[in-house]
Amino acid sequence: MKRILIPTDFSANAWNTVLYTMELYRKIPCEFHILNTYELKPLQLFSTVSSQRVGHYYDAVKMESEKGTEMIVDDIGNANPDPNHVFKTISKSGPLTKIVQEMTHDNHFDMIVIGTKGATGAKEVFLGSNTHRIIKNIDNCPILVIPDDAFFEDISKIGFATNFERMYYRSEINPILDLAKYQNASIRMIHAYDKPGLDTIQTYNSTSLEQYFKGVKHDFHVIHDFSNIEKAIQAFVEELEIDVLAMINYEHSFIERLTREAVIKKITFHTTIPFLVIPSDN
Repeated sequence: MKRILIPTDFSANAWNTVLYTMELYRKIPCEFHILNTYELKPLQLFSTVSSQRVGHYYDAVKMESEKGTEMIVDDIGNANPDPNHVFKTISKSGPLTKIVQEMTHDNHFDMIVIGTKGATGAKEVFLGSNTHRIIKNIDNCPILVIPDDAFFEDISKIGFATNFERMYYRSEINPILDLAKYQNASIRMIHAYDKPGLDTIQTYNSTSLEQYFKGVKHDFHVIHDFSNIEKAIQAFVEELEIDVLAMINYEHSFIERLTREAVIKKITFHTTIPFLVIPSDN
């Protein structure tokens, strides 16, 4: 049985993420863990004059979190859930990233699924602050990021952005293979280049990848890096009608560079399809 962790802040994007995940894993036995974290707001602490009032505020936010997760399960019951799916709720006090780090360290999860933005997400920002921190700090579990307006449709093409400049481990490739197998999807690898041809190391790494993917439909695509890697990948996604974009997060990788950008800044990469971020296995 797969174990999936879904953080929620009770926003519309978070609920859409739950619905997407239910459909993605339909007919696959799964245990979904719906997680909400809560903290006292600084204003509540600064304005508090007694420990009794701190306790009152704490109990209130805890109850709000528990009721919110219970309501999600109630809503799931009205959303045609798969009988192979089990739903558990978790309400924990503390910062989301820290809680997710602890949970993924103490328990095995096959996937974390999270929306791009939370309740206060701005349209011009690529990633909400929580999602940004999760991608940046969780290094032991694949993360599937669901954009605001993404609704589940059958996945037939998985794009895998790679420059072939490093050797890949099976543990990094397995999440892509799993997704391709239970969705009966093909894997389309993209290499965006600034010079034609592959060098010796890139050729070796591309051959290794082909061995990993020999059990599923796959092919290679090369696209010239006509302005920057972000635009090259977006052109690839649009031209080949990719349904999910997969990337491995390692030092100097495309996704690592994206997450170095300040969250509040506009950046050139925006996606309307889910993207799978896989931590490197160093």
